Amino acid sequence: MTSNGLIDVDNQSLSTAQVKGRVARALISVLSEKCKAYCMLSGYERLPDLYDSDIDFMVGQEDFERMPALIEEVARQSNTRLFLSVEHEINARAYYLASLSGPELTFIQPDSTSNYRHFGSLWLRADEVLSARRWHSSGFWIPSPAHEFAYYLIKRFNKRDLGPEHSSRLHRLYAEDSVGCDRMIARFWSGYQGSALRRMAKSDDWAELQTSFESFRRKMKRTTAESLVQKIISSPKHAIHWLGRMFRPTGGWIAFIGPDGSGKSLMIDVIRQQYFFAFRRARCFHMRPKFLPGKATNGSAVTNPHGQPPRGYLASIAKVFFLVADYFLGYIFKLLPALGSTRLIIFDRYIYDLLVDSKRVRYSGPAWLLRMAAALVPSPDLVILLDAPAEVLWSRKQEVPFEEVARQRVAYLNLARNLSSAVVVNSAQPVPDVIHDVNRAIVDHYSRRTAHRLGLPVPPPFMNRSGSDGSGQ
Repeated sequence: MTSNGLIDVDNQSLSTAQVKGRVARALISVLSEKCKAYCMLSGYERLPDLYDSDIDFMVGQEDFERMPALIEEVARQSNTRLFLSVEHEINARAYYLASLSGPELTFIQPDSTSNYRHFGSLWLRADEVLSARRWHSSGFWIPSPAHEFAYYLIKRFNKRDLGPEHSSRLHRLYAEDSVGCDRMIARFWSGYQGSALRRMAKSDDWAELQTSFESFRRKMKRTTAESLVQKIISSPKHAIHWLGRMFRPTGGWIAFIGPDGSGKSLMIDVIRQQYFFAFRRARCFHMRPKFLPGKATNGSAVTNPHGQPPRGYLASIAKVFFLVADYFLGYIFKLLPALGSTRLIIFDRYIYDLLVDSKRVRYSGPAWLLRMAAALVPSPDLVILLDAPAEVLWSRKQEVPFEEVARQRVAYLNLARNLSSAVVVNSAQPVPDVIHDVNRAIVDHYSRRTAHRLGLPVPPPFMNRSGSDGSGQ
């Protein structure tokens, strides 16, 4: 086990199932010892050994406010890193714990709520649910059948998703307490829809709902006994929540830079797959956001990046202004909305590459103008320079002379030393080791960002195999 809290390939290797079991046990232990009351909301049937990667649980408001520190304790006990925190409602926050074992990355999502809200509407109060909770034989608290039935059904409607496994679960809960479940249905549906839902839950025949899903959804009562005063009090919280997502976006923004042959395309393909669970969706860009239209390309690989003659002096200056405008407008209208929605943005090259290889865009203007442009445009969260000896780069791609490859390699390393967000990764290693080091850089950066935002102690940076912090400084 490493001192930085992340399992390292050189120390031990745990399977995904082992990591998940360790996290679940730590979470149950911390909730039991340090919360006044809690209950697992759903998906608990095979806890702590088998479950999907998210664990939904409810606590009182006081414990909810303390949850960042409690989740940090879970991370410490389970030897994971608190990678990301997303406040998806004013009373709900998802935490993403990351574990790295060699090239394999595992995410587990403890998702906490106090009063259960969805899309801003109040559905179930924590004090009501927690006061009626019951003890599960596996050693933790769960909701009453009626409250879990209501929570599960509302969640399925709000997600517009009711599959066979969901309907079977609702039927089993209804069979446990039909009277209580009937009361919950009556709370949120009246008239024909309420009668139909009771009939479907009892018979486990949901065919009518599958054909009329949206009509049932429209008839849902959108709140549960929330007074006008309470709505007024909660309005500023909703506004703060929205502003927080815009000005402190929860998404990730990574740029991969480096000479041809450094392995950027391979690493981007790996990263967009491995981080899907935490960021849900990835958007990839080459060099610039392309908000402004440019010269059309056929999508084929560039095999002669220096083959075209340079632009004239004035045309080169105009190209820089075009790039700056594209970066700013693309950030406002493309990148920022995606980051605010917890998406992952990945760039294959960025404007920084032009400081090393301006011939790639046929630039013949002053070097200081490119430097100024690179300093002005919005910066990614993390810049990863994939570095390798010139001989290795040349053996992979021979599109420019060896002397140019050697020059670029030195220039990229000098560039990284002057970028505070840059991390250098040795891409001459075997691919699994490169993936490991890239993952380690990403997990390190976002776990430190999350700790800073939550007011938690910021963990120290990881140490790489050579003993440095991997920053390229």
